[in-house]
Amino acid sequence: MDKKKTKNKNYAFIDGQNLYMGTTKLEVHPWKINLARFRIYLEQKYDVSNAYYFLGYVQVANQDLYEEIQKAGFVLIFREHNTAMIGKKKGNVDSDIIFQIMKKLYKKEKGSLGI
Repeated sequence: MDKKKTKNKNYAFIDGQNLYMGTTKLEVHPWKINLARFRIYLEQKYDVSNAYYFLGYVQVANQDLYEEIQKAGFVLIFREHNTAMIGKKKGNVDSDIIFQIMKKLYKKEKGSLGI
């Protein structure tokens, strides 16, 4: 029996703001992550079948970034904000990520990896 076919598939839940701040915005040795290579790494190292990339809110100016994320193989999920709060606070997608994981667990979908 093929070992690869019998493995459980895992999910990755990525907080886009944390990933960005933890790489590009570092004070010492900042770097830009290659999203396509990162997605391949998640698939090969952790057997990730679905990778969800959470962002705070939609901005027209970031359309190229959103397309890059999707082309790399991530499912892009935006956090909805009250119109009075847009641009005034961090997206804070942590609760959305937890909610998504809980939905998957409720549906008895196995495997998860939060980043």
